[in-house]
Formats: sequence, structure tokens, C-alpha cells
Amino acid sequence: MTQTKGINPKTREVIKLLVLSALVISLSYCGWATLKLAWSTEHPILVVVSGSMIPTLNVGDIIFIKGVTPKEINVGTIMVFHSPKDYDTLIVHRVVEKIDKGGVTYFKTKGDYNRYIDSWEVPESHIVGVFTGRIPYVGVIVMRLREPAGTTFIIILIVILIVYEVYNSGVKRKPPTGETRVRHHRHHHHLELRCFMDFNRGAPG
Repeated sequence: MTQTKGINPKTREVIKLLVLSALVISLSYCGWATLKLAWSTEHPILVVVSGSMIPTLNVGDIIFIKGVTPKEINVGTIMVFHSPKDYDTLIVHRVVEKIDKGGVTYFKTKGDYNRYIDSWEVPESHIVGVFTGRIPYVGVIVMRLREPAGTTFIIILIVILIVYEVYNSGVKRKPPTGETRVRHHRHHHHLELRCFMDFNRGAPG
């Protein structure tokens, strides 16, 4: 009779975590694709990284963008567009003038904090969309995570979580004695209480 060796329990836990992570990432991409389709723009959510629109928009604000036609954009509208000087750079400024040249619409723009109007004229082909709302300052976290140190932190955190889950699953598979079970139970709740107290102590009051 041929015997087969099953997958190591710890290996199985790692596989489950990797599959779950892949599923979460896939769902995130699906959600992002849905947003782009629903709001008719390639960039439905952006983070403000400069202060040219203070006080209307601040550095670190998460802003929501909706795709529109040039006819829907008027003087006073806050719009996001590709910089005429560097197409890969996205800018969010306010429209101060709308110009028609041979059937093509151009826009003059200005940052609310800036003293002068931008030197360029933005063609309608450079428009990403118009500003529809924001979440103040939350984007600062995103900005930090984009940095090399932030990426390293995420990788280390994922590794720690995987190791913890694997170790924890191994501990659960060892049936404790009655006395040990009671001690483990007490220690577990003491740890939860201590973490809860530390969390509240650190929170502003």
C-alpha cells in the first residue's frame, strides 16, 4: 500500500495567507477599475502633494475626481489636468478663463495660493477631470508609504504577520492540560487588557 505525506500544517497556513493576500489585491484592482469606469476618468482618486491650492486644498488631502466634457467646465471650476510642460505630471488648479480656438477649448488656470496665473493654456485633451470632494490630510499616510522606508515597513509587517499566524496556528494544535489551559487563558486576557489600556493612554484625550 502506497502512503502519501500530507502538506505540513505550517506550510498550509502560509499558502492560505498568500492566497488570501492575492485575493485582497485582486479585489482592490477590481474596485479601482470600477471607480475609473463609474467616474469616467483614469485617476478617480489622487493625493495633493503641493500647496498651490491652499486653503481650498491642503498637502495630504485625498481628492475625488470625475471625468467631464470641456463644455461642463466653467470659470471657477477646480480641475485636474496633465501639465502642458510635462504630461506625466498631474496638476490641480482652478479655471480662470475658458478660450475657444478653432473648435478646440483651452483653459487658463491658477492655484488659489499662487499670486499669478499659470503661464500655459491647457488644451481639452489634457483634462483628467474635475474636483468633486476631499478627505483632509489622510493622504499623508499614502505619501509616506510611497517612500522607500514606507515600502520596507509594509514588507516587514507582512512577514511578521505571516510568521505570527504560522506560529500561532502551531500553538493552537497542541492540546494543553487543564492547569496549563487556565494559566494560558488568564495570560491571554491580561495581554488584551494591557494592550487596550496602552492604546487608550496613547490616544489624545
